[in-house]
Amino acid sequence: MPDKQSLCGDGKKKGSGCGNNSNVIDLSQYRRWRRGQHLRRELAEFADSEIFTEEIEIAREIYFSVLDPDLVDEKDDFLMERFFEWFIFDYRIRGKSVLDYFGMTGGLAKEEKVLLEKWKRARSSVYQVLQLGNEYEISLRDVIRNKDIKVRDRQAICDIEPGHILYIRVLPLGEENEFSTGGLILPGYFESYMLNRVKIDAEVFWNKRNRRGSWDIYLRERAHMLNAMVMEMGTLWELPAEGHKSEEIPESHEVSDVEPDLQPKDNFLDYFYDRWINEPMELLMGKTPLEAYKTKSGREKLQKLLLKLEKVEGVGSEPSMDLSILWKRLSAEQEKANSGVHKSPPDTSTGDRGVDELIRHGLQRMGYQSQHVNWAIDMWQQYKDLASPTFRKPGAWAAAVIYALAKSQGNDEVNQNVLAQMFNVSAATISNNYSNIRRTLQLEGK
Repeated sequence: MPDKQSLCGDGKKKGSGCGNNSNVIDLSQYRRWRRGQHLRRELAEFADSEIFTEEIEIAREIYFSVLDPDLVDEKDDFLMERFFEWFIFDYRIRGKSVLDYFGMTGGLAKEEKVLLEKWKRARSSVYQVLQLGNEYEISLRDVIRNKDIKVRDRQAICDIEPGHILYIRVLPLGEENEFSTGGLILPGYFESYMLNRVKIDAEVFWNKRNRRGSWDIYLRERAHMLNAMVMEMGTLWELPAEGHKSEEIPESHEVSDVEPDLQPKDNFLDYFYDRWINEPMELLMGKTPLEAYKTKSGREKLQKLLLKLEKVEGVGSEPSMDLSILWKRLSAEQEKANSGVHKSPPDTSTGDRGVDELIRHGLQRMGYQSQHVNWAIDMWQQYKDLASPTFRKPGAWAAAVIYALAKSQGNDEVNQNVLAQMFNVSAATISNNYSNIRRTLQLEGK
Protein backbone atom coordinates (compact mmCIF):
# COMPACT_ATOMS: atom_id res chain seq x y z
CA MET A 1 0.00 0.00 0.00
CA PRO A 2 1.53 3.37 -0.98
CA ASP A 3 2.46 5.55 2.00
CA LYS A 4 0.61 8.50 0.55
CA GLN A 5 -2.68 6.67 0.89
CA SER A 6 -2.30 6.15 4.62
CA LEU A 7 -3.17 9.12 6.77
CA CYS A 8 -1.18 7.72 9.68
CA GLY A 9 1.16 5.30 8.01
CA ASP A 10 4.44 6.95 7.17
CA GLY A 11 4.89 9.46 10.00
CA LYS A 12 6.15 12.16 7.63
CA LYS A 13 5.74 15.73 8.81
CA LYS A 14 4.62 18.05 6.07
CA GLY A 15 2.07 20.78 5.48
CA SER A 16 1.01 23.81 7.47
CA GLY A 17 -0.64 21.83 10.23
CA CYS A 18 2.62 20.28 11.41
CA GLY A 19 3.92 23.59 12.63
CA ASN A 20 1.19 23.81 15.26
CA ASN A 21 2.88 23.31 18.62
CA SER A 22 0.21 24.59 21.01
CA ASN A 23 0.83 23.48 24.59
CA VAL A 24 -2.71 24.34 25.77
CA ILE A 25 -4.50 21.16 26.95
CA ASP A 26 -8.28 20.88 27.35
CA LEU A 27 -8.52 18.46 30.29
CA SER A 28 -12.14 17.50 29.65
CA GLN A 29 -11.38 16.73 26.01
CA TYR A 30 -8.26 14.84 27.08
CA ARG A 31 -10.37 12.66 29.37
CA ARG A 32 -12.79 11.95 26.51
CA TRP A 33 -9.86 11.06 24.30
CA ARG A 34 -8.47 8.68 26.94
CA ARG A 35 -11.93 7.12 27.33
CA GLY A 36 -12.14 6.63 23.57
CA GLN A 37 -8.69 5.04 23.45
CA HIS A 38 -9.63 2.68 26.29
CA LEU A 39 -12.85 1.70 24.49
CA ARG A 40 -10.91 1.04 21.27
CA ARG A 41 -8.47 -1.26 23.03
CA GLU A 42 -11.31 -3.22 24.64
CA LEU A 43 -13.07 -3.48 21.27
CA ALA A 44 -9.93 -4.75 19.54
CA GLU A 45 -9.36 -7.39 22.23
CA PHE A 46 -13.01 -8.47 22.06
CA ALA A 47 -12.94 -8.74 18.25
CA ASP A 48 -9.75 -10.79 18.40
CA SER A 49 -11.18 -13.35 20.84
CA GLU A 50 -11.60 -17.01 19.88
CA ILE A 51 -15.38 -16.75 19.53
CA PHE A 52 -14.89 -14.79 16.29
CA THR A 53 -12.11 -16.95 14.79
CA GLU A 54 -14.34 -18.60 12.19
CA GLU A 55 -16.16 -15.37 11.33
CA ILE A 56 -12.86 -13.51 10.88
CA GLU A 57 -11.79 -16.02 8.22
CA ILE A 58 -15.11 -15.65 6.39
CA ALA A 59 -14.88 -11.87 6.63
CA ARG A 60 -11.27 -11.90 5.45
CA GLU A 61 -12.24 -13.78 2.28
CA ILE A 62 -15.07 -11.33 1.58
CA TYR A 63 -12.95 -8.24 2.20
CA PHE A 64 -9.83 -9.21 0.25
CA SER A 65 -11.56 -11.07 -2.61
CA VAL A 66 -12.84 -7.79 -4.09
CA LEU A 67 -9.39 -6.16 -4.10
CA ASP A 68 -7.05 -6.24 -7.07
CA PRO A 69 -4.69 -9.20 -6.37
CA ASP A 70 -1.67 -6.93 -6.91
CA LEU A 71 -2.84 -4.69 -4.05
CA VAL A 72 -3.40 -7.51 -1.55
CA ASP A 73 -0.72 -8.03 1.06
CA GLU A 74 -2.13 -9.50 4.26
CA LYS A 75 1.19 -8.79 5.99
CA ASP A 76 0.68 -5.06 5.42
CA ASP A 77 -0.22 -3.50 8.80
CA PHE A 78 -2.22 -0.69 7.18
CA LEU A 79 -4.39 -3.08 5.14
CA MET A 80 -5.00 -5.37 8.11
CA GLU A 81 -5.85 -2.41 10.35
CA ARG A 82 -8.50 -1.29 7.85
CA PHE A 83 -9.81 -4.85 7.53
CA PHE A 84 -10.32 -5.21 11.30
CA GLU A 85 -11.99 -1.81 11.47
CA TRP A 86 -14.45 -2.96 8.79
CA PHE A 87 -14.94 -6.28 10.61
CA ILE A 88 -15.77 -4.48 13.87
CA PHE A 89 -18.00 -1.71 12.48
CA ASP A 90 -19.63 -3.00 9.28
CA TYR A 91 -19.47 -6.81 9.03
CA ARG A 92 -22.65 -8.55 10.14
CA ILE A 93 -22.82 -11.78 12.18
CA ARG A 94 -26.43 -12.98 12.28
CA GLY A 95 -27.61 -9.43 11.70
CA LYS A 96 -25.44 -7.76 14.34
CA SER A 97 -22.04 -6.08 14.29
CA VAL A 98 -19.13 -6.83 16.61
CA LEU A 99 -19.96 -3.46 18.23
CA ASP A 100 -23.47 -4.74 19.01
CA TYR A 101 -22.14 -7.93 20.61
CA PHE A 102 -19.56 -5.96 22.56
CA GLY A 103 -22.30 -3.75 24.01
CA MET A 104 -24.25 -6.84 25.11
CA THR A 105 -21.37 -8.09 27.28
CA GLY A 106 -21.98 -5.42 29.94
CA GLY A 107 -19.40 -3.90 32.25
CA LEU A 108 -19.21 -0.55 30.42
CA ALA A 109 -19.25 2.79 32.17
CA LYS A 110 -22.12 5.16 31.37
CA GLU A 111 -19.94 7.40 29.23
CA GLU A 112 -18.62 4.39 27.29
CA LYS A 113 -22.16 3.18 26.58
CA VAL A 114 -23.07 6.57 25.17
CA LEU A 115 -19.89 6.61 23.05
CA LEU A 116 -20.51 3.07 21.78
CA GLU A 117 -24.05 3.95 20.63
CA LYS A 118 -22.65 6.86 18.61
CA TRP A 119 -19.93 4.68 17.11
CA LYS A 120 -22.53 2.15 15.94
CA ARG A 121 -23.81 4.84 13.56
CA ALA A 122 -20.34 5.84 12.27
CA ARG A 123 -19.79 4.98 8.61
CA SER A 124 -16.78 5.22 6.35
CA SER A 125 -17.62 7.85 3.75
CA VAL A 126 -16.05 10.06 1.08
CA TYR A 127 -14.86 13.41 2.41
CA GLN A 128 -13.26 16.40 0.76
CA VAL A 129 -10.79 18.44 2.79
CA LEU A 130 -12.05 22.03 2.92
CA GLN A 131 -9.59 23.73 5.25
CA LEU A 132 -6.78 23.07 7.71
CA GLY A 133 -7.15 25.17 10.85
CA ASN A 134 -5.41 25.79 14.14
CA GLU A 135 -5.11 23.21 16.91
CA TYR A 136 -4.94 20.37 14.34
CA GLU A 137 -8.50 21.07 13.17
CA ILE A 138 -9.57 19.78 9.75
CA SER A 139 -12.76 20.99 8.06
CA LEU A 140 -14.36 18.34 5.85
CA ARG A 141 -17.40 17.90 3.63
CA ASP A 142 -19.07 14.50 3.41
CA VAL A 143 -19.68 14.58 -0.35
CA ILE A 144 -22.05 11.59 -0.30
CA ARG A 145 -24.31 12.73 2.56
CA ASN A 146 -23.68 16.40 1.71
CA LYS A 147 -22.84 17.71 5.19
CA ASP A 148 -19.87 19.45 6.81
CA ILE A 149 -17.91 18.17 9.79
CA LYS A 150 -14.76 19.08 11.70
CA VAL A 151 -12.11 16.61 12.89
CA ARG A 152 -9.13 17.12 15.17
CA ASP A 153 -6.15 14.91 14.32
CA ARG A 154 -2.52 15.94 14.81
CA GLN A 155 -1.07 13.23 12.54
CA ALA A 156 -3.57 13.42 9.68
CA ILE A 157 -3.17 17.18 9.31
CA CYS A 158 0.46 16.57 8.31
CA ASP A 159 -0.47 14.30 5.38
CA ILE A 160 -3.38 16.10 3.71
CA GLU A 161 -4.15 19.45 2.13
CA PRO A 162 -7.29 21.31 1.03
CA GLY A 163 -8.96 19.63 -1.92
CA HIS A 164 -7.87 16.08 -1.10
CA ILE A 165 -10.51 13.35 -1.18
CA LEU A 166 -10.53 10.93 1.78
CA TYR A 167 -12.26 7.61 2.27
CA ILE A 168 -12.28 7.23 6.03
CA ARG A 169 -14.46 6.77 9.14
CA VAL A 170 -15.03 9.66 11.56
CA LEU A 171 -15.74 8.84 15.21
CA PRO A 172 -17.34 11.27 17.69
CA LEU A 173 -15.54 11.92 20.98
CA GLY A 174 -17.70 14.16 23.15
CA GLU A 175 -18.24 17.38 21.23
CA GLU A 176 -15.37 16.70 18.85
CA ASN A 177 -14.48 14.09 16.23
CA GLU A 178 -11.42 12.11 15.21
CA PHE A 179 -10.49 9.64 12.49
CA SER A 180 -11.03 6.00 13.37
CA THR A 181 -7.92 4.69 11.63
CA GLY A 182 -5.68 5.34 8.62
CA GLY A 183 -7.65 6.31 5.50
CA LEU A 184 -7.23 6.45 1.73
CA ILE A 185 -6.28 9.72 0.03
CA LEU A 186 -6.99 10.80 -3.56
CA PRO A 187 -6.34 14.11 -5.37
CA GLY A 188 -9.24 16.56 -5.48
CA TYR A 189 -9.88 16.08 -9.19
CA PHE A 190 -11.21 12.58 -8.43
CA GLU A 191 -14.36 14.01 -6.82
CA SER A 192 -16.72 13.96 -9.82
CA TYR A 193 -15.46 10.56 -10.99
CA MET A 194 -15.78 9.10 -7.49
CA LEU A 195 -19.30 10.43 -6.98
CA ASN A 196 -20.52 9.04 -10.28
CA ARG A 197 -19.06 5.63 -9.49
CA VAL A 198 -20.89 5.74 -6.15
CA LYS A 199 -24.08 6.90 -7.85
CA ILE A 200 -24.16 3.95 -10.22
CA ASP A 201 -23.13 1.45 -7.57
CA ALA A 202 -25.86 2.73 -5.23
CA GLU A 203 -28.53 2.50 -7.92
CA VAL A 204 -27.65 -1.14 -8.61
CA PHE A 205 -27.60 -1.80 -4.85
CA TRP A 206 -31.10 -0.39 -4.30
CA ASN A 207 -32.48 -2.12 -7.41
CA LYS A 208 -31.36 -5.48 -6.03
CA ARG A 209 -33.22 -4.69 -2.79
CA ASN A 210 -36.31 -3.45 -4.64
CA ARG A 211 -36.50 -0.50 -2.27
CA ARG A 212 -34.52 2.55 -1.31
CA GLY A 213 -33.00 3.24 2.07
CA SER A 214 -30.67 5.73 3.71
CA TRP A 215 -27.12 6.47 2.64
CA ASP A 216 -26.00 5.11 6.03
CA ILE A 217 -27.30 1.64 5.07
CA TYR A 218 -25.59 1.81 1.69
CA LEU A 219 -22.27 2.96 3.20
CA ARG A 220 -22.35 0.10 5.72
CA GLU A 221 -23.33 -2.66 3.30
CA ARG A 222 -20.94 -1.57 0.53
CA ALA A 223 -18.02 -0.46 2.73
CA HIS A 224 -15.64 -3.21 1.54
CA MET A 225 -16.57 -2.55 -2.11
CA LEU A 226 -16.07 1.19 -1.74
CA ASN A 227 -12.71 0.52 -0.11
CA ALA A 228 -11.68 -1.59 -3.11
CA MET A 229 -12.98 1.08 -5.49
CA VAL A 230 -10.90 3.83 -3.87
CA MET A 231 -7.79 1.64 -3.73
CA GLU A 232 -8.27 0.92 -7.43
CA MET A 233 -8.48 4.65 -8.14
CA GLY A 234 -5.25 5.05 -6.20
CA THR A 235 -3.47 3.05 -8.89
CA LEU A 236 -4.63 5.64 -11.43
CA TRP A 237 -3.08 8.39 -9.31
CA GLU A 238 0.21 6.56 -8.89
CA LEU A 239 0.74 6.36 -12.65
CA PRO A 240 0.81 9.24 -15.15
CA ALA A 241 -1.92 9.78 -17.68
CA GLU A 242 -1.48 7.59 -20.74
CA GLY A 243 0.70 9.30 -23.28
CA HIS A 244 2.92 11.01 -20.68
CA LYS A 245 6.20 9.68 -19.43
CA SER A 246 6.53 8.88 -15.75
CA GLU A 247 9.27 11.46 -15.19
CA GLU A 248 6.82 14.22 -16.14
CA ILE A 249 4.93 13.71 -12.87
CA PRO A 250 6.64 15.20 -9.80
CA GLU A 251 7.54 12.56 -7.24
CA SER A 252 5.68 14.34 -4.45
CA HIS A 253 2.27 13.67 -6.09
CA GLU A 254 0.98 16.83 -4.44
CA VAL A 255 -2.10 18.19 -6.22
CA SER A 256 -0.64 21.67 -6.40
CA ASP A 257 2.51 20.35 -8.07
CA VAL A 258 0.75 18.65 -10.99
CA GLU A 259 0.08 20.74 -14.05
CA PRO A 260 -3.57 20.66 -15.25
CA ASP A 261 -2.75 18.92 -18.55
CA LEU A 262 -1.12 16.07 -16.64
CA GLN A 263 -4.14 15.37 -14.48
CA PRO A 264 -5.58 12.23 -16.11
CA LYS A 265 -9.28 13.11 -16.03
CA ASP A 266 -9.95 11.82 -19.54
CA ASN A 267 -8.15 8.62 -18.61
CA PHE A 268 -10.57 8.14 -15.68
CA LEU A 269 -13.61 8.61 -17.91
CA ASP A 270 -12.31 6.24 -20.57
CA TYR A 271 -11.61 3.68 -17.87
CA PHE A 272 -15.07 4.20 -16.35
CA TYR A 273 -16.89 3.74 -19.67
CA ASP A 274 -14.85 0.69 -20.66
CA ARG A 275 -15.34 -0.98 -17.29
CA TRP A 276 -19.07 -0.28 -17.12
CA ILE A 277 -20.01 -1.70 -20.52
CA ASN A 278 -17.82 -4.79 -19.99
CA GLU A 279 -18.80 -5.62 -16.39
CA PRO A 280 -21.37 -8.39 -15.72
CA MET A 281 -24.43 -7.23 -13.76
CA GLU A 282 -26.92 -9.26 -11.80
CA LEU A 283 -29.67 -6.95 -13.06
CA LEU A 284 -28.82 -8.14 -16.56
CA MET A 285 -28.81 -11.84 -15.58
CA GLY A 286 -25.02 -11.93 -15.38
CA LYS A 287 -24.49 -10.32 -18.79
CA THR A 288 -22.39 -7.26 -19.45
CA PRO A 289 -24.19 -4.16 -20.81
CA LEU A 290 -22.38 -4.79 -24.11
CA GLU A 291 -23.76 -8.34 -24.26
CA ALA A 292 -27.25 -7.26 -23.18
CA TYR A 293 -27.35 -4.57 -25.86
CA LYS A 294 -27.35 -7.26 -28.57
CA THR A 295 -30.97 -8.24 -27.82
CA LYS A 296 -34.16 -6.20 -27.77
CA SER A 297 -35.05 -7.22 -24.20
CA GLY A 298 -31.51 -6.46 -23.06
CA ARG A 299 -31.64 -2.99 -24.61
CA GLU A 300 -34.94 -2.31 -22.86
CA LYS A 301 -33.44 -3.26 -19.47
CA LEU A 302 -30.40 -1.10 -20.15
CA GLN A 303 -32.52 1.86 -21.17
CA LYS A 304 -34.56 1.63 -17.96
CA LEU A 305 -31.38 1.40 -15.88
CA LEU A 306 -29.78 4.42 -17.55
CA LEU A 307 -32.99 6.47 -17.20
CA LYS A 308 -33.02 5.69 -13.47
CA LEU A 309 -29.38 6.65 -13.12
CA GLU A 310 -30.02 10.00 -14.85
CA LYS A 311 -32.68 10.81 -12.24
CA VAL A 312 -30.70 9.80 -9.16
CA GLU A 313 -29.93 12.80 -6.93
CA GLY A 314 -28.44 13.34 -3.52
CA VAL A 315 -24.82 12.33 -4.16
CA GLY A 316 -22.78 15.43 -3.46
CA SER A 317 -23.04 18.70 -5.37
CA GLU A 318 -21.17 17.73 -8.55
CA PRO A 319 -23.13 17.63 -11.85
CA SER A 320 -24.05 14.14 -13.00
CA MET A 321 -21.99 12.44 -15.66
CA ASP A 322 -23.68 12.43 -19.06
CA LEU A 323 -24.80 8.80 -19.07
CA SER A 324 -26.02 9.14 -22.66
CA ILE A 325 -22.36 8.67 -23.57
CA LEU A 326 -22.61 5.12 -22.24
CA TRP A 327 -25.54 4.44 -24.57
CA LYS A 328 -23.65 5.94 -27.51
CA ARG A 329 -20.65 3.77 -26.66
CA LEU A 330 -22.84 0.64 -26.60
CA SER A 331 -24.44 1.58 -29.90
CA ALA A 332 -21.08 2.25 -31.55
CA GLU A 333 -19.65 -1.08 -30.37
CA GLN A 334 -22.68 -2.96 -31.68
CA GLU A 335 -22.43 -1.21 -35.05
CA LYS A 336 -18.81 -2.29 -35.29
CA ALA A 337 -19.76 -5.88 -34.55
CA ASN A 338 -22.63 -5.85 -37.07
CA SER A 339 -20.50 -4.34 -39.82
CA GLY A 340 -17.64 -6.74 -39.21
CA VAL A 341 -15.19 -3.94 -38.50
CA HIS A 342 -13.13 -6.21 -36.29
CA LYS A 343 -12.60 -8.55 -39.26
CA SER A 344 -11.21 -5.88 -41.54
CA PRO A 345 -7.47 -5.39 -41.92
CA PRO A 346 -6.68 -3.22 -38.89
CA ASP A 347 -4.29 -0.36 -38.46
CA THR A 348 -1.36 -1.93 -36.64
CA SER A 349 -1.02 1.15 -34.44
CA THR A 350 -4.50 0.83 -32.96
CA GLY A 351 -6.06 -2.47 -34.07
CA ASP A 352 -5.89 -6.10 -33.05
CA ARG A 353 -2.83 -6.72 -35.21
CA GLY A 354 -1.14 -4.09 -33.06
CA VAL A 355 -2.06 -6.14 -30.00
CA ASP A 356 -0.39 -9.24 -31.53
CA GLU A 357 2.79 -7.31 -32.21
CA LEU A 358 2.85 -5.71 -28.78
CA ILE A 359 2.40 -9.12 -27.11
CA ARG A 360 5.21 -10.65 -29.16
CA HIS A 361 7.58 -7.73 -28.64
CA GLY A 362 6.81 -7.48 -24.92
CA LEU A 363 7.33 -11.19 -24.21
CA GLN A 364 10.53 -11.29 -26.22
CA ARG A 365 11.88 -8.35 -24.23
CA MET A 366 11.03 -10.23 -21.05
CA GLY A 367 12.91 -13.33 -22.20
CA TYR A 368 9.96 -15.66 -22.87
CA GLN A 369 10.44 -18.54 -25.31
CA SER A 370 8.66 -18.76 -28.67
CA GLN A 371 6.15 -21.38 -27.43
CA HIS A 372 5.01 -19.00 -24.69
CA VAL A 373 4.70 -16.17 -27.21
CA ASN A 374 2.57 -18.36 -29.47
CA TRP A 375 0.43 -19.49 -26.53
CA ALA A 376 -0.22 -15.87 -25.52
CA ILE A 377 -1.15 -14.83 -29.06
CA ASP A 378 -3.47 -17.85 -29.39
CA MET A 379 -5.13 -16.85 -26.12
CA TRP A 380 -5.64 -13.33 -27.43
CA GLN A 381 -7.14 -14.64 -30.67
CA GLN A 382 -9.56 -16.87 -28.75
CA TYR A 383 -10.68 -14.01 -26.56
CA LYS A 384 -10.97 -11.61 -29.51
CA ASP A 385 -13.16 -14.03 -31.46
CA LEU A 386 -15.44 -14.62 -28.47
CA ALA A 387 -15.74 -11.12 -27.03
CA SER A 388 -15.04 -8.77 -29.98
CA PRO A 389 -13.31 -6.22 -27.70
CA THR A 390 -12.49 -2.65 -28.68
CA PHE A 391 -8.89 -1.85 -29.64
CA ARG A 392 -8.69 1.79 -28.61
CA LYS A 393 -5.77 1.00 -26.29
CA PRO A 394 -3.96 -2.03 -27.71
CA GLY A 395 -1.21 -1.71 -25.12
CA ALA A 396 -3.70 -2.33 -22.32
CA TRP A 397 -4.91 -5.54 -24.00
CA ALA A 398 -1.37 -6.74 -24.71
CA ALA A 399 -0.40 -6.09 -21.09
CA ALA A 400 -3.47 -8.02 -19.86
CA VAL A 401 -2.58 -11.04 -22.02
CA ILE A 402 1.05 -10.99 -20.84
CA TYR A 403 -0.18 -10.73 -17.26
CA ALA A 404 -2.43 -13.78 -17.84
CA LEU A 405 0.54 -15.72 -19.18
CA ALA A 406 2.71 -14.70 -16.21
CA LYS A 407 -0.02 -15.77 -13.76
CA SER A 408 -0.33 -19.16 -15.45
CA GLN A 409 3.44 -19.61 -15.18
CA GLY A 410 3.47 -18.58 -11.52
CA ASN A 411 5.72 -15.61 -12.29
CA ASP A 412 4.96 -13.11 -9.50
CA GLU A 413 7.67 -10.71 -10.66
CA VAL A 414 5.47 -9.66 -13.59
CA ASN A 415 2.74 -7.57 -11.96
CA GLN A 416 0.29 -5.03 -13.28
CA ASN A 417 2.33 -2.02 -12.17
CA VAL A 418 5.40 -3.29 -14.05
CA LEU A 419 3.34 -3.84 -17.20
CA ALA A 420 1.61 -0.48 -16.80
CA GLN A 421 4.98 1.26 -16.97
CA MET A 422 6.13 -0.90 -19.87
CA PHE A 423 3.05 -0.15 -22.01
CA ASN A 424 2.36 3.35 -20.64
CA VAL A 425 -1.18 2.50 -19.54
CA SER A 426 -2.88 2.37 -16.13
CA ALA A 427 -2.70 -0.68 -13.88
CA ALA A 428 -6.46 -0.39 -13.31
CA THR A 429 -7.18 -0.76 -17.04
CA ILE A 430 -4.92 -3.82 -17.22
CA SER A 431 -6.75 -5.29 -14.23
CA ASN A 432 -10.11 -4.72 -15.87
CA ASN A 433 -9.02 -6.25 -19.19
CA TYR A 434 -7.42 -9.22 -17.45
CA SER A 435 -10.64 -9.87 -15.53
CA ASN A 436 -12.61 -9.87 -18.79
CA ILE A 437 -10.16 -12.28 -20.43
CA ARG A 438 -10.11 -14.59 -17.41
CA ARG A 439 -13.91 -14.64 -17.19
CA THR A 440 -14.47 -15.19 -20.92
CA LEU A 441 -11.84 -17.93 -21.32
CA GLN A 442 -12.61 -19.38 -17.86
CA LEU A 443 -8.98 -19.25 -16.82
CA GLU A 444 -8.12 -20.58 -13.39
CA GLY A 445 -6.83 -18.40 -10.57
CA LYS A 446 -7.56 -14.81 -9.65
